Amino acid sequence: MSYPTDFLVKEPKTELNYFFNLLIDNIPFYFIRFSDGETEILHNRYLEIRSCETEFNGKVIKTTYKELDYKKFDPAINEDFRNDLLKSAEFRKNNFYKGIPTRHNNAIEDTELMIQLNGGSLTNLTFSDLFLNSNYLRFRKLVLNYLLKRKSGYIIGNYRSKLIGPLSDFDLLTIPDNVFSDYHKYLELHLEILCNSPKGTLVLSSASSYTNILGYYLYCIRPDLTFIDIGTSLNDYLSLPLNTRFYHCLLENGVKGLYRKIKYITSDNYKLLW
Repeated sequence: MSYPTDFLVKEPKTELNYFFNLLIDNIPFYFIRFSDGETEILHNRYLEIRSCETEFNGKVIKTTYKELDYKKFDPAINEDFRNDLLKSAEFRKNNFYKGIPTRHNNAIEDTELMIQLNGGSLTNLTFSDLFLNSNYLRFRKLVLNYLLKRKSGYIIGNYRSKLIGPLSDFDLLTIPDNVFSDYHKYLELHLEILCNSPKGTLVLSSASSYTNILGYYLYCIRPDLTFIDIGTSLNDYLSLPLNTRFYHCLLENGVKGLYRKIKYITSDNYKLLW
């Protein structure tokens, strides 16, 4: 199966179907995502998410993130973390895919940075929001049907996670809040476990920017595995909050839920644009 190369007409559903066909055909691949947090680190700018505010790109913004989302990147302290994240951004192999910010993210600087780090090529780049926004409900339907048949694998997630539903039989490998400060220890531990897993093992990761680093190092040793950054798209099956991102409203019920869904679907944040 060849990957589409005409990125000028990149279509979200087609991209999503491509990766699910790889899953169904048992073709190993890696998919990691570079969203605004990852690109901020690549730009080597101070980043901190606290209880009521976020320091981002030199500005302090009022936010309402949960404790499990707290993180801090300090260029003066976390140089190793950035260097490893940079390695994952520059890494290029046939079945190693990277999601990057695109037109709907309104982050031209970040888009250009990711293309530059990919050697100026668009090959194996796709939407960082591939499983989210207008693709979210379709992704959920496809992935849940697949997981019910798959039944086993690994999840990398916050230590508060408790796996339920289609993830019940998966093995959980945990990370702490703000894993940036102590990531070497967890990287060594997780690599030791995952590198000894059977060929074709499925690894799903919901571990912020650490996912990109783990995915890069794991690929270098075990490219025969399948590794997917799921972000917060399956939070409910990790027993984690499902109201922390705009797209989560698509799963809400009732009159208030319907109102939020309509408001979101008609907003500029909903549609994926390459």
